[in-house]
Amino acid sequence: MNQDSVVVELPTERATERLGQALANAIHPPMVVAINGTLGAGKTHLTRAICHAWKVPPEEVTSPSYVLLQRYRGQVGEIYHLDFYRLRHADEVFDLGIDEIFEQPCVVFIEWAEKFLETLPEDHLTIDLHLSPGGDRRAKLHSSGPRSTAIVHQLRAAGNAW
Repeated sequence: MNQDSVVVELPTERATERLGQALANAIHPPMVVAINGTLGAGKTHLTRAICHAWKVPPEEVTSPSYVLLQRYRGQVGEIYHLDFYRLRHADEVFDLGIDEIFEQPCVVFIEWAEKFLETLPEDHLTIDLHLSPGGDRRAKLHSSGPRSTAIVHQLRAAGNAW
C-alpha cells in the first residue's frame, strides 16, 4: 500500500481557499476524500473551496450534518458530500447507498469520516484539519493508495506556489 503525507499551514481563510484550489487541480474522479476535524476546524469551508473551483456556486455547498448527503454537479461531474457526524453505526453508512456511490466516476467528500473508516475504499485521500487554541489551522493530508499518493505528491511538488 502506498502512503505519503504533507502538512499545510492555514493561517487564514484565504489560505484554506488556496488549498482548495490546489486540491481541485489535483483531484480527478473517482476519488474519495475523508475530511476529519473538530467542530469549526473548516471541513465544510475546505469542501466549499474545492467545489467552488469546480464551478459549483458556493451557496450550494453547505454542511450535510442534518441531511447526511448532498449532491452537486461541477466541472468534474458528480460530487457527493456526506457527513458521518450524526451516524451511530456503520450500517447507517451503508443505508445511505455509499457502496453504489463509490462505484460511480465521481468525487466523494466525507466529513467526520474517521468514525467509520471501515466503510471507505482502500485508496482515499484523508485530510485532518487541526485548529489550535490560538485559531491557526493546519491540514495534514495523507494517502492510502496510488491515486491519493499522486495527489499528495502534486501538492508537495507545488509547495506554497498555490
